[in-house]
Amino acid sequence: MVRVLQIVCILKLCYFFLLRDLLICFPSALTFFDHHGTGIFRTHVLLDSKRHILVQWKKHGHPFVTKKLFSVKDDNYIPREIDQVAGDSQTAIVVSFGQHFRPFPINIFIRRVINVKKAIERLFLRSPETKVIIKTENIREINENVEIFSDFHGNIQNLILRDIFRDFNVGIIDAWDMTIAYHSEGVHPPDSVIESQISMFLNYIC
Repeated sequence: MVRVLQIVCILKLCYFFLLRDLLICFPSALTFFDHHGTGIFRTHVLLDSKRHILVQWKKHGHPFVTKKLFSVKDDNYIPREIDQVAGDSQTAIVVSFGQHFRPFPINIFIRRVINVKKAIERLFLRSPETKVIIKTENIREINENVEIFSDFHGNIQNLILRDIFRDFNVGIIDAWDMTIAYHSEGVHPPDSVIESQISMFLNYIC
């Protein structure tokens, strides 16, 4: 497993929305805080009490495509989660969405991206120094229900995402181009790809 050995910047709060691959690679120095949720998709929190660092991962709301058990009791949409973040120069928010939207009509994805952008605009009004990073979706294997999960749908969503956030003050982790360059055809990329994504993330926040 890839490890981020040290975060050398002054970032204190980091919120991840649907980036499980990145979250599992953070330093072992961070202590896992158990929320006693249901299944592997419960909210995950990592703490470093000495340096006052908090990293949180939370899955997004509908649509959420999985064969595994998860609870809907604390489901919330990403815009509402962003609205609950005060934000400051020591806070970063990372948002990724795409794969779970592929089987559904494209208008659902468009509405969600626009709503996330509006929530980020509200965040910048109250805390313009907050760092916001958007991670694009990656390519995936083509042997699982090609008709609804293929990269044809992913490419359209990727272009829409870029267009909506064009000329907007957010960082972009280009997972789409990275996974093409690595020839990584898995919904969860290998460690080498995740390492590159984390390096770009750290470039934005440090």
